[in-house]
This record gives sequence, structure tokens and C-alpha cells, in this order.
Amino acid sequence: MNRPDQLKHKPLVEAILEAKWALEPGPVPEAKRDPHYKFLLGTLFEKIRDAYPYHEELPAASIPDEITPHVVHHRFRTEPGGWPLLQVGPGIFTVNETAAYDWNSFRHRIDRAITTLFTAYPKPEALKFETLMLRFINAIPLDFAKVNMLEFLRAKMRTSLSLPHSIFEDSTISPNPVELVSQFVFPCEKPSGVLFLKFSSGRKGPDPALIFDLRFISRGRSIPRMPEDFLGWADAAHAVIENTFFRLIEGDLEKEFRGDD
Repeated sequence: MNRPDQLKHKPLVEAILEAKWALEPGPVPEAKRDPHYKFLLGTLFEKIRDAYPYHEELPAASIPDEITPHVVHHRFRTEPGGWPLLQVGPGIFTVNETAAYDWNSFRHRIDRAITTLFTAYPKPEALKFETLMLRFINAIPLDFAKVNMLEFLRAKMRTSLSLPHSIFEDSTISPNPVELVSQFVFPCEKPSGVLFLKFSSGRKGPDPALIFDLRFISRGRSIPRMPEDFLGWADAAHAVIENTFFRLIEGDLEKEFRGDD
């Protein structure tokens, strides 16, 4: 994913860094709150306004913070309607990029964003992260009426998902699925966390597409010291995802994404 010169037609839809931190119990059962969120919001905007000057208030911002924990309330863009962008809400912070993504620039952007979050947070020692996630959403246009998604996965991505053939024998059921959702979660030692893969039917713009979603997630004790060891975690998590991505597309798909004749 960090080889844009080799992937002229990369399938990336969105690259995301997401960080979530622990919240305090709210005034009513099951409610949660971040007592420093309002101060964070103002200070953060002051620190990022040169790089992300365009602010959008999202619908969730009109709902009390205590009943929208870990939901994005505000978005900050580099240009109107443009990317990359930052998002923040009670207990959540994200960095998002789309087609212009390359790892080196995204790496610098997320490192600077996490550092800024800590300098903007009124009590940085109170930031106790619960989840840290690096995520890449990819899409391959695919006409489900003409191409069997299961066969495509087997032939193009060496991923076998199958049902007993007897289900479709002497039956009116077609073996060509019109919708698909399948996911896998694998533990990982370096960095500590899990690799999440999800294949699903969806759309890329107006066209039907096979979506493949790759995430590396660290939780609890697997989260590195923040912010000191964040960049090392990001590099290691990216290496796991990148290796998985290129193993999945190895062969015809990689040639297609590279733009080889």
C-alpha cells in the first residue's frame, strides 16, 4: 500500500487511523462522559486550524455527549469537502485519507495528529486508550450478475469460501451469491493485537464492488505507550497489513492494479 508508483490503479477507498480512550461514568446508568472534551475541542481547533481550517459540525454534535460516547461530532478538513481530514468526538479521534494516500505522508500526518491530540488535551495523563486501529478499505468493481464472488475470491485472491455443493443440486437456489459478508480475526504478536479481514459485497461509487477491509487493532495491554511508542506501533501494524494486502492480490490483480500491459 505504500507503493503508489507501482499501483497506478490502487483499489484503496479510505485509509483510517482511529484512537479511542476510556470515558468516565455519566450521570445516568450506561452513560459515559469525557469531562475534558469541550476544552479539547477548542484547543485542538486552535492547534490544527492552519492545516485543517474547514470545520464541519456533524449531526451527533447536537446530542448530549453522555449518550454519544465514541461517536464523531466534528470534522476538520484541509479544504471544503476535501481530504485528508481529522475527526473528533467524546473519547474518539480519527485521521482519514482517500485516493491521494501514500504511506510516508500518511505516517507523518498520523504521527503529528497524535502528538497534537496530547498537547491539546487538558490532562494528557488522563488519556487512557482502549483501542488503536489502523484500517484500509479497498474496493474492486465487480458485476455480481456476471461474476460469482466466491469464484472471484478463489481465483483472484486465493481465498476459499464455500458451501456443500449438495445445497445447490436439484434445487432452485443459485450458487452465485448476490450478497456476501465474511470476516476473519487473527491474533498477532508483533505488534501485539489482531489482524481483521472482512470481505463483503458493496459499492464503489455507482458500481457494485467487492469490498475488502483490512484492519490492525490493538486493545488494552496491547496498546503501546502513548505517544512515545505510537509511531513504532503504526509502522509495525502497517507492515502486517501491507504484507497481507500484497499476498491477497498477488498475480493477476496486482498486475491490474500496477497498470501492467
